[in-house]
Formats: sequence, C-alpha cells, structure tokens
Amino acid sequence: MSIKDEEKLTNIVIGEAVMALLQQGTPVFAEQVAEKLRSMAASESDLNRKQACERALAEVLNGSDAQSSQQDGTASLH
Repeated sequence: MSIKDEEKLTNIVIGEAVMALLQQGTPVFAEQVAEKLRSMAASESDLNRKQACERALAEVLNGSDAQSSQQDGTASLH
C-alpha cells in the first residue's frame, strides 16, 4: 500500500470513528475519538484497516497533546 493510500485510509477511519460517535449522540472530543479508534482497531480483522486505526489513534493523540500544550502556553515554536 502506498503512503498516499495509507494516509487516505487513515483519514477514512478517523471519519468513521467521528460518524459513529455522532450517530450514538456521543460528544466528539479527542478522548472519545481515541477510544472509538482503539475499539475499531481491536475488532478489525483486515490488517491494513487495523494499521490505519492505529495510525489514526496516534494522530488524534498527538494532535490532542499539541493542543493541550498550546492551551497551557507550553508549546514550542519552531
């Protein structure tokens, strides 16, 4: 699978996680999206989709950490 395809699939599973939360009436915050992605990865039998869920989880967690740092005023500027 090419990097472009991996990125596309990662974005798709993030979208699926968000849509599932919306359909359940669950608030869509990074923590809830991360938990949904963990659940999706655990139940996924397709290796490419499982890896996409894991990449998506890392993106959500890294984005959440970066946003928290910015709100705390501890983010570093490069």
